[in-house]
Amino acid sequence: MFPMDQAPFYDDIAEYYDLIYADWEDSMDRHGAAISAMLGNPQSRSDFRILDAAAGIGTQALALAALGYDVVARDLSSGAIARLSRESEIRGLTIDAESADMRVVGDSVDVLFDAVIAFDNSIPHLLSDDEIAATFRGFLQLLKPGGSLLISVRDYDRIDRTPISVHPYGERLRAERAFRISQEWEWLDTSHYQTTMVVEEQVEGRWIDVVRTNAEYYAISIPRLLELLEEAGFVSNRVDEVPFFQPVLRGRAV
Repeated sequence: MFPMDQAPFYDDIAEYYDLIYADWEDSMDRHGAAISAMLGNPQSRSDFRILDAAAGIGTQALALAALGYDVVARDLSSGAIARLSRESEIRGLTIDAESADMRVVGDSVDVLFDAVIAFDNSIPHLLSDDEIAATFRGFLQLLKPGGSLLISVRDYDRIDRTPISVHPYGERLRAERAFRISQEWEWLDTSHYQTTMVVEEQVEGRWIDVVRTNAEYYAISIPRLLELLEEAGFVSNRVDEVPFFQPVLRGRAV
């Protein structure tokens, strides 16, 4: 999913990543419906092949497979892929899931796709324009003519750059156990910041750290991402017709 030094972050939180969402199952349903709409709601979904190049624990991949799409899931985090595989088995879904770095994800597949997706602000884990551009070029080579790349990202032009800040997700219950989850952000320079994901569990009235792990992001702007898509050979645009919790960018192969 990300450069090698980012993978441990997602390995560490794979068993807790669903707690980011107040209701993971509902979020998956909404994500799947939105992405399907962005893809034009193909009638023959079983013949429509999607590569989720930053699949994580499966928030989008599981939802799209449940809708009948032919889904291939890749992620650098082996822990996240293990969770995705377990979740797909529980749901009776068939997903080709393996660990792979999205920068060279083409090495792990031998077919072309109708769509490639990378959601949940995964692209900004690539820490330079050159890495992002090379990854986009690799995605383009995996698409059929007319195929689409969809990515969702934070709008960094609207992000507060207070040097250190805390972003809580709230308290969650799982099988009568109480957790709370938050991110601590620290800006390293004007365009890069480190996040510390903190998962705590309430034990005998006290909050105890279960996970505390770090990752880094490149605060790249949406206009620059659109430029890099064009430079890689896509026809690009921002997707405005379908509501989503993050801005979505489309690159179309021609």
